[in-house]
Amino acid sequence: MTPIIPDFQPIPFPAPLWLLKTLLVLGFFLHAIPMNAALMGGLFAVFYGAKGRQGDAHAARFSKTLAASLPIFLSFAITQGIVPLLFLQLVYGPLYYASSIVMAVPWIAVLGLLLIGYLFLYTYKLDWKRVAGGRAPWLLVAASLAFLTIAFFFTNNMTLMLSPEKWQGLMAAHPYGGALNLSEASLWPRLLHMVIGAAAITGLIVGCFGLFWAKRDADYGAWLIRQGAGTFFVITLIECVGGFWFLMALPREQMMAFMGGEQIGSIAFIASLALTFVALVGSAIAWRNGKAAPFKVAVFGGLLTMLTMSVMRHMLREYATAGFFRPQDVAVHIQWDLLIPFVILAVGMIAYLIWLARVAFSAYFSPVAPEA
Repeated sequence: MTPIIPDFQPIPFPAPLWLLKTLLVLGFFLHAIPMNAALMGGLFAVFYGAKGRQGDAHAARFSKTLAASLPIFLSFAITQGIVPLLFLQLVYGPLYYASSIVMAVPWIAVLGLLLIGYLFLYTYKLDWKRVAGGRAPWLLVAASLAFLTIAFFFTNNMTLMLSPEKWQGLMAAHPYGGALNLSEASLWPRLLHMVIGAAAITGLIVGCFGLFWAKRDADYGAWLIRQGAGTFFVITLIECVGGFWFLMALPREQMMAFMGGEQIGSIAFIASLALTFVALVGSAIAWRNGKAAPFKVAVFGGLLTMLTMSVMRHMLREYATAGFFRPQDVAVHIQWDLLIPFVILAVGMIAYLIWLARVAFSAYFSPVAPEA
């Protein structure tokens, strides 16, 4: 069946295509950091809460701290998520909008699920004892399930937009927009790869709490670093298996593009392996001694690994659409009057968010005695 792909809108791109794609990748990278914490943080808080009820004072203390921080992580994830979504719509609009219509009902449900998850996180944070009492952890579990469902729908849409040959058949089978891309061979490996990776990055974030506390409460700080480093180390090893499964699930030509068949994807793949090794070594040492220095090496390696994987994610989209989609044919008319203010405001926003994060972190986690 010949795929029907809508045309681009009849106006030129406002900036060079390479710049739009670069901003898409960087925007996704900045979005992915808080998104990972929001996705898996609730389950981590429940886990440490359960350990706390068994007598682990550090775990009980951190469970409340992490749960209280989740609305902040979610706010950053939403704010930073706007950037890659805008550039995705600009560069890949004909594919993205068409697949979003094919799975319209699940896609629009993302907004409702996001609001429900937000409500549960804030309910737990603001008044969990009165509202839910001993059942409060279920609020975090419910929020995590809502976010995992969002991840499932996102994975469906991000794969369905790469397969226009499926659209007509899915619309015929689901004329009211209730389709999902369940026939996609890489759907579940891709989702699992993302979820496991989110858990690993959340482990790094746990350790980053330890960096904050290291000079204020050395014992608690070292405990957090060991917890975060150990979690990252173990889950990253599991992620290596999940990543291999995802790679094997790709069409052969796309997989081989990362194995030397294409330059950018191959360099990103090799760099991600090397950086993962650096992060594993740093986390293994920090897991053992609870020191800040090796853990910072793990954070450095982990974040750069995320960046290289963001590049690979983009290149996979390029490989999948190379035969039928050509945004490079769209005319470019650089709008300097818009582009320059955008770059200035984007840099200013990043600086503002870093400042805001420091202020929020200091306000929420000032060195006071933990609640009994």
